Amino acid sequence: MTDHETAPAEILSATDTAFALTDRASTVRWVNPAMAVLLGLSVEQSIGRSLTALLAGAPDGPRDDDVMLPQPAIDGAGYRWLEVRCTATEDGLLYRATDVTRWRNRELDSVGLANHQDELLRLVDEDPLTGLPNRRALTRELERQLALGVRGAFLLLDLDHFKDVNDLHGHPTGDRVMCTLASLLRDRIGSGQVLGRLSGDEFAAVLADSDERDAVAAADRLRNAIAAIPMTGVAGASRVTVSIGVATFDSGVSWQEVLANADMALYASKAAGRNRVTVYEPGHYQDTALRVTVIERVRAALKHGGFVLHAMPMVKLGSGRVIGHELLLRLEDGKDPRLGPGEFLLAAERSDLVFEIDRWVADKAIQTLVEHPYPGLRFNVNVSGRTLEDEDFGDFVLDRLTAAGVAPGRLGFEITETAAVTNLDAARSLSQQLRASGCRITLDDFGSGFGSFVHLKELPITGLKIDGEFIHGIDYGSRDTVLVQGIVDIARGLGLSVVAEWVERATQVEALSRLGVRVAQGFHLGKPEPLETLLARPHGVWMRRPTLMQDLDSMDSAAARAESGSHGTVGGRG
Repeated sequence: MTDHETAPAEILSATDTAFALTDRASTVRWVNPAMAVLLGLSVEQSIGRSLTALLAGAPDGPRDDDVMLPQPAIDGAGYRWLEVRCTATEDGLLYRATDVTRWRNRELDSVGLANHQDELLRLVDEDPLTGLPNRRALTRELERQLALGVRGAFLLLDLDHFKDVNDLHGHPTGDRVMCTLASLLRDRIGSGQVLGRLSGDEFAAVLADSDERDAVAAADRLRNAIAAIPMTGVAGASRVTVSIGVATFDSGVSWQEVLANADMALYASKAAGRNRVTVYEPGHYQDTALRVTVIERVRAALKHGGFVLHAMPMVKLGSGRVIGHELLLRLEDGKDPRLGPGEFLLAAERSDLVFEIDRWVADKAIQTLVEHPYPGLRFNVNVSGRTLEDEDFGDFVLDRLTAAGVAPGRLGFEITETAAVTNLDAARSLSQQLRASGCRITLDDFGSGFGSFVHLKELPITGLKIDGEFIHGIDYGSRDTVLVQGIVDIARGLGLSVVAEWVERATQVEALSRLGVRVAQGFHLGKPEPLETLLARPHGVWMRRPTLMQDLDSMDSAAARAESGSHGTVGGRG
């Protein structure tokens, strides 16, 4: 405290009214004994803590009027009413809190609400669906434990793919499942620990007096208990799983930091495959910082320019003629480090930016076809698994095609096998809509799962692109030959076209031709090049056999495939 604050502080310390001085972020610098009692802490324990977390609902900045706050009593017996005012000081904020419970009770009694007061007050800190503490109550409890100097852990739990339950079966079913899970978690969390619901499908727990080992054991107990419950009456979702992030804490951190650390650990659990427990470690911060930076660059590229398209030729093996190009997305914003598709698309896939990216690519492809109205110029663009959830994407594409007057057959869409099987209904709906209008639909990376043969008859596709892993050793007499032959035979029987990718050697071309594959792409057949470079040449050149590259036996073929942009990335875009 500054010297000019000392005298007022001595006066305020002697009053029964609660006062606190904070910085502009509401972090406590000084409290009088009355405020400490109100918070359930000692004066020393209150210093450095967040007043707006401990006094949930208090304004975080100066106001001209008082705020009436209901707060649970420290002894847990009911609630009290506080009248809180926040005013600005020279370098911070002054809070005054007055207990007006008796006056407020008389007021409520006069309007006939006294009998309902406890129930109404309880809802301030309680999630109405599950009856668990809400975000406000959890935040207060976490900050209180930090103020008390308790060593503990914070668990952040997120239900995996729970949105599917609501989307497929309706919110009443989702609410019923949520209540079942909440009851289970409450029973398994252990006495003395606080479990709450943060948001729609997120739970959290504050574990006091727990070290990392205890926290992981508790998290695994909760995770296994949820995974073991059959969701009766929820077709297609016989099990619900949960991903958990764990962050240990002591008095030296803020509640915001604890939540952020748990969130980063949770993200790592999701990224590692879900249904697992991850403890926060410093490396997660670097990962998150990079992800945030990447997302910012993606957002800027969409808004101000920075994305470009490269075109990879698809070649008819018999004649060597180019029959179309797959468009591959590149980020060329002039910033370091240079980001490959596998880096920026993965980040975009985990955010809503992927919807904008897919629309940008489709729109750019259509615009290019308008500007170059030659039937021989045909494009394939990729659709991410997330965009399958976008119910308006099909209408967006068809509206653009109609307005531009582009023949739909000049535009094809590639959907990865994994995305199609995971979102079968959405993939079927989009494929039906686009194919009915004349667009081509290719199932990309086919064979990567080999569990999808049964779905081929349900998807209105026009072609298959064989996963490159089966092409890599096709000329070595490996088992891949048998598998590729099977795919070709199935495709022929269903009237589907077949494209092979990752063609890097002349001997692969020979092997594929013997198996009946007619179209392929890869570095041996043509390297991706900027779309602008392709379009700058006379249009007849687009159809000619591209200049063959040297065989890649002496090169790092994995690096070459990554540079080609058609393998190992989200939605096949990179």
